[in-house]
Amino acid sequence: MPLPRLGWLFVSLAVALGLCAGAFSYGYIWFEAVASCVAVLILAAFALSSVLILGLKRLAHRGDRNAMTKLGRMYADGTGVLRSHDKAMLWWRKAAELGQTTAQLFLGAAYDEGNGVPKDQIEAVRWYRMAAEEGDAAAQIVLGTMYHLGQGVPKDTAEAVGWYRRAAVQGDTGAQVVLGTLYSRGEDIPKDEAEAIRWYSAAFNPSNLSSTFVKQHASSLKWFLWAAENGDDNVLLNVGNIYNSTGGGVPLDHAKALRWYRMAADKGNDTAMGRIGHMYQTGEGVARDCAEALRWYHMAAESGNAGAIFNIAMMYNRGEGLSLDRDELYFWYLLSAMAPLPKEQAEHARKACEVLSTKIASDRLKEIQERARSWMQAHPKFHFSSSS
Repeated sequence: MPLPRLGWLFVSLAVALGLCAGAFSYGYIWFEAVASCVAVLILAAFALSSVLILGLKRLAHRGDRNAMTKLGRMYADGTGVLRSHDKAMLWWRKAAELGQTTAQLFLGAAYDEGNGVPKDQIEAVRWYRMAAEEGDAAAQIVLGTMYHLGQGVPKDTAEAVGWYRRAAVQGDTGAQVVLGTLYSRGEDIPKDEAEAIRWYSAAFNPSNLSSTFVKQHASSLKWFLWAAENGDDNVLLNVGNIYNSTGGGVPLDHAKALRWYRMAADKGNDTAMGRIGHMYQTGEGVARDCAEALRWYHMAAESGNAGAIFNIAMMYNRGEGLSLDRDELYFWYLLSAMAPLPKEQAEHARKACEVLSTKIASDRLKEIQERARSWMQAHPKFHFSSSS
């Protein structure tokens, strides 16, 4: 039982039973003990914070630009030190002049918002540009916005798009959504559906689709899902993954996922072929059909999908829709051992080959090995892509 609650228990007993001298004083002792513990913890935390700040100051005075940036942030927020915009600006300026991009971004924001310094968007742009030119994605999208709105610089949409693009290429989802929106609406730039689909597809990757993100960009996502049929095979695959994902803000819908995977597969996307195979193998959104799963895995394998090769081997190993055929099992495990698979799967295939090689006649073994080498020579471009 937590100490404060135990103290209250004794006080309550004292009040209820009239035992003021005994139980009440015992409860008070508990309160004193808890108060002493809390005081000790507060003092210890304060001492530790003081040591950390002192160490940070020493590093900053020695010229460590990252320490300068952190110290500036502490002064700006009043974390462990008295808040001081002057000291924050001092340390950020020192770090920024040494090329620390986060400090440059902080300085730009301070001038942009007039936070601790007179508002000066021209000066803000100067610092944003320094960080952006060093590759800071956050600075690039902010600089793009300044050009887009004409703040601190003359309005220049082409320049804005250039900076948005540099941030988007680095994976900044905000920049990707902005580009998708600009191209889909044709505002200030020529309308370009293909470019809009491309950037929206990059932004609306299932790994990014939290409920908050989906709500924030609901209209953009709706447009993307409506227009995506005109995208390339990777866009179609991505939409299938969106509907096949359980972690985002889009409801799980296997039927829709299968539809989009089929469209991607029709355009030659081997990852989509593998995903369809997996859905038939597991009965995910369709009636379980091992023969159909195997057909799709074979198509994916022929297109260079190493994961599909391993899945075929595993279906033979488990006898899923297939009669036991040791020669075919060895052949597909041998291909798996030659293919670029993740370490765990590659090791499984290698060990399976070792065991199976002791159970097949030597002349037959050589025939299968030669068949596998010929197969790999006829399919030189292989890559790994998970089917699940």
